[in-house]
Amino acid sequence: MGKPLFYGWTIVAVLFVVNFATMATGTLNFGLFVLPMSNALHMSRSFIGWSQTARFLSSGLSSFFIGRLIDRYGPRILITCASLLTFTCMIGIANAQKSWHLLLLFSIMGSMGLAAPGSLLTSVPVTKWFIRKRGKALAIATMGLGIGGITFMPVTQLFIDEIGWRGAWIALAIISLGLTVPLAAALLKRQPEDIGLYPDGEPPGFQKSSRLRLMDGEPVWTASQAMRTRTFWSLIIFFGILSFASGSGSVHRLPYWVEKGFDPQLVSLSFSADAAFAALFALVSGFLLDHISVKYAAAASCIGFTLAVGFMLLPANSFFLFASGILYGTSVGVNMVAMPYIWADFYGRTFLGSIRGIVLTATLISSAIAAPIAGYIYDARESYVPVWWLAIIIYLVAILVIAKTEAPHPPTDKSAAKLRP
Repeated sequence: MGKPLFYGWTIVAVLFVVNFATMATGTLNFGLFVLPMSNALHMSRSFIGWSQTARFLSSGLSSFFIGRLIDRYGPRILITCASLLTFTCMIGIANAQKSWHLLLLFSIMGSMGLAAPGSLLTSVPVTKWFIRKRGKALAIATMGLGIGGITFMPVTQLFIDEIGWRGAWIALAIISLGLTVPLAAALLKRQPEDIGLYPDGEPPGFQKSSRLRLMDGEPVWTASQAMRTRTFWSLIIFFGILSFASGSGSVHRLPYWVEKGFDPQLVSLSFSADAAFAALFALVSGFLLDHISVKYAAAASCIGFTLAVGFMLLPANSFFLFASGILYGTSVGVNMVAMPYIWADFYGRTFLGSIRGIVLTATLISSAIAAPIAGYIYDARESYVPVWWLAIIIYLVAILVIAKTEAPHPPTDKSAAKLRP
């Protein structure tokens, strides 16, 4: 008989489905709601941006606690509760009558961080189950985001066209809940050691990597130790400014193309291509990251973002619409895998939830303030062009930051090896 399948791949499969379902909850597809909701509720672009900002801010403020809870209890209860809370809030959004209703509901929905960029709930568990095959595992789980985007962009537009934006929120809420809760509640586990296994399904002697030399092949850093390294703060700056530049486009890219005269269905199709390439390059980069420096992947994603935004400034035609979307999606796919990978690679998996909880607070707040700032710039200038030039400058600065970032030296305090969350 063959060797039994390592249970870590079950974890990856479940988190793939969870990631897939989160794309129905007003993430990438939120841009499709901007115009109908702003018209129905008489909201400005800047206020629409604040609704997503409220979601990201609450995710950022709760990330520190969510990260610690993942280290201690694992993702099963947290994802189940987050899915139920998200469902309730989406039903509330469908029935919203005032603009402040959206701020409140998006804030509550974001508090569990399920659909936040770089979600702790879906990335940290994968890194706890794998070391040697971490890149492949992250790539497969992260592909759920891209495939979910491919699926839910046209589905969302279809729902809006057929049953209105309120009905679309309700339909998407039901789909998300049905996909997420049964699998998460039944199958998720905290880490392999809890059920008598080792990372990658192999005993400690097999944990070998040229970059990982401590504790049977893996570094062990506490959050306090990590925060005392220069690398930690360099990475926070890098992902912080990257999140700001990307956050400005998360809400405003889609209405930008619609207002340039493109049919909304064609724009949603281009964003499906965006999501398709995000899924494809999440997979490609995941396999590559087990063999190359993660810094190269992070820098490459910034270059892709720069080119994608540059295409948006060129004369409007279908070629540039799709070229921009494909490049943007490619960069998102690489970044989705590189972000959780680099923290686990540099600081180990034992206290990764706590470390990334601190980091995500900073990056989500940065992303959160970007959307309304972009909205204010649009309202003041009646144009998105200054927003896109600002994003290009930020991406170029991010390339310089990651180029100068080096892996931290091993912690001198070996007592961390004896600690457990």
